[in-house]
Amino acid sequence: MNCVVLSLKSGVKPVRDLGFVRDMLAARLPDGDRICGIDPITTGFSNETYVVQGLDLILRLPPSGGAMLDGRGVVEQARIYQQLATSDKAPPVPRIVDCCEDAGVIGVPFFVMERVAGESIHDIAMQSWFTDAPAPERTRMCTDWVAAIASLARLPPLAVLGPAITPEEDLRNWSAFASAADCPVVVEAIERLLKVPAPRSGKPAVIHGDPKLSNLMWEDRAITAVLDWEMALNGEPLSDLAYMLYGFESDFHPATRAQQLSGMLSRDEVIVLWSKVSGRPVEGLLWHEIAQFAKLCSILAEGVNMFRTGRSTDPKLAYFQKNLDNWIGVTNAMLDAGGF
Repeated sequence: MNCVVLSLKSGVKPVRDLGFVRDMLAARLPDGDRICGIDPITTGFSNETYVVQGLDLILRLPPSGGAMLDGRGVVEQARIYQQLATSDKAPPVPRIVDCCEDAGVIGVPFFVMERVAGESIHDIAMQSWFTDAPAPERTRMCTDWVAAIASLARLPPLAVLGPAITPEEDLRNWSAFASAADCPVVVEAIERLLKVPAPRSGKPAVIHGDPKLSNLMWEDRAITAVLDWEMALNGEPLSDLAYMLYGFESDFHPATRAQQLSGMLSRDEVIVLWSKVSGRPVEGLLWHEIAQFAKLCSILAEGVNMFRTGRSTDPKLAYFQKNLDNWIGVTNAMLDAGGF
C-alpha cells in the first residue's frame, strides 16, 4: 500500500498523508503504539525532516516537491551515518533506528534516526543564544566547527560513497548542472578553471560537501551532530575547506552574517586550524575556492531556472538571481586574480 500524496494547485508543494505515515511507522517501529503524530520540521526541495512525536525520533523522506539537486538518497544518507558511527575519529552523527529501502511501506524509501539534542544555527534568523553569546564562546564554537570538518580529512574513504571523485570530475558534474539550468556564464567560468589541474593535498578522504554552520547541531554551544550529508563523496578534502571559506571575509567578498559577529575566526585562522587538524597542506587553495563558488552558482542557477520556467513558484527562488549575479562576479574576479 502506498503513501497518499495529495497534489494541490499548481505551484503549491505536494503534501504527504502524514496520518498514513504515522500508522505505518506505528506498526513497524519498536514501541510504535506510542506515536501520536508526525510533525514537519523542514520540507521543500531538499530531503524532508519530520519529528515522530511520542518516540522523539526524526523521520527523513525524499522531497515531495521535487529535488533541486540529485544528491545522495535517504537510504545512502542512513548508510553514511551508520558507517561514520563506527569511527571514533569522525564527528558525531545521529544513531539510525530504522532504514527502509522498500517504497511499498510508506510510498518512498525512508530512514528514522534518533533526535539529537540541541538545534542548528539558522542561516538568516540566527538565535539569540548564538548572537548574544560572549565573543570567546563564538570563538570556541567556530573552532569546533572547523575542526569537526577538518577531521574528515583524516578518515579513509567510506565504502557507501563509492569510488573517489577527482576535483575535476566533480566540477564537470557541476558544469553539466549549470548547463542544464541554462546558465552559460557559470559553464564558461568552470571551463576557465579546468584548464589548470586541481592541486591535491594528499590521498582522497571523506568530504561532507555542504559543511556550512547551519548543518551542525548544538547544545550548550557544543556540537552534538553533523547533519545533511546529501552531497558527501570521497575526494579532495580541500573542497570542504574552500566551501566553508565562502562565509569568511576575503579580498573578493565580505563575510556572511554569522562570520561578521565578534569572536568568529578570521579566514587566515580558519585555514591554519584546518591544516593543523587535517594534517594536510593548503597550497593551491584558490583553485578549490573558485570551484566551490562555481558549485554554489550552479545551485543558485537551478533555483532561478526553476522559478523562471514555472517549475516552482517558491518566492525565495525569485531572490536567487541577485545572489547569483553577485557570486558570478566574485567567481570571475577570483579567476582573474589567479591568472586562470
